Amino acid sequence: MPLFSAELPASLPPIRRFRAHEIAEWAGDAEHIVFDFGKVLIDIEPRLSGEAFHALGARPSFTVGELGYQKHNAYQAIETGAISPAEFRQAFRQHLRCAALDSSIDAAWNALLLDLQPWLIGPLHRLGKDYHLHVLSNTNRIHIDEVKRRLGLRAYAEFTRCFQNVFYSYELGLRKPDPSIYQTVDRLVGIKDPSRVFFLDDNAA
Repeated sequence: MPLFSAELPASLPPIRRFRAHEIAEWAGDAEHIVFDFGKVLIDIEPRLSGEAFHALGARPSFTVGELGYQKHNAYQAIETGAISPAEFRQAFRQHLRCAALDSSIDAAWNALLLDLQPWLIGPLHRLGKDYHLHVLSNTNRIHIDEVKRRLGLRAYAEFTRCFQNVFYSYELGLRKPDPSIYQTVDRLVGIKDPSRVFFLDDNAA
């Protein structure tokens, strides 16, 4: 039985239109709400990273999923912490046979990150009065370091205090949709009944 269950409307509204009462209506009698990060708490546009990598010499059809490093798929490996940011950058250089600077690769990789929605803080605090809130996201250290840089450490800390737990795939060593990541969160949070968990994600869990 999957850890998280969700019954979402057929078409999710844009992130800017999420409201606490809507999420509560979807969550129903759940005790826990688990949020994804990208496209739920922060706007992202992967096309922008593709364009930035193209500017560094990648062909127009290039995707980060093509990157290999030793025996790893570099994209999946950086999201599970199996390779470091330095190794991820090296995978990019080897793939394109270029000598791009770390800062240039990071800027291209971070181009997909748009804005964290500041208006979310209020709704999250309201939801936190009735639900246990958590974050579970496939992500990597380069992206999270960039989010911290843009927000500032104080604002980032204020944001994360809205949640009882913030789980990033690169820290857990697992990524969705591997069932083990849900089982790990189940154990760490102490969830006994998966039916009481509502997972708000841009993809099916």
